[in-house]
Amino acid sequence: MKKILILLLAVTAAVLVLSSCKETLPKRFEIFANQVEKRADKFSEDDWKKANAQFEKLLQEYKDNRDSFNADEKKQINQAIGKYAGIVAKSGFNSAIKALDGMIKELPSLLDSLGGFLKGLGGEKTN
Repeated sequence: MKKILILLLAVTAAVLVLSSCKETLPKRFEIFANQVEKRADKFSEDDWKKANAQFEKLLQEYKDNRDSFNADEKKQINQAIGKYAGIVAKSGFNSAIKALDGMIKELPSLLDSLGGFLKGLGGEKTN
């Protein structure tokens, strides 16, 4: 009987410890946004897909339980959502700049090719 009581107390303690370790949704949103912010400049397309999938899961959990959060928790979640949106927008802007930079570097050879093409359109006159 004593062993069962000790075992029951140990299991109860373990459950309490594990449940207290679980981060709240507002905290998970905040951690997620901070982690993405730290690594966003090195993200591949696949990394962004994974991040967006994780974000969608967090967002769905928030939508499903919105009424259970107090005003401070909602504010914390909304700030993390805004932060993530800003990171995504900045990343897209940086990608566009890199693409334009690449095009500008290729512009001289493009213009040379275009010039040759235009000269070829003039053709040679035959007598």
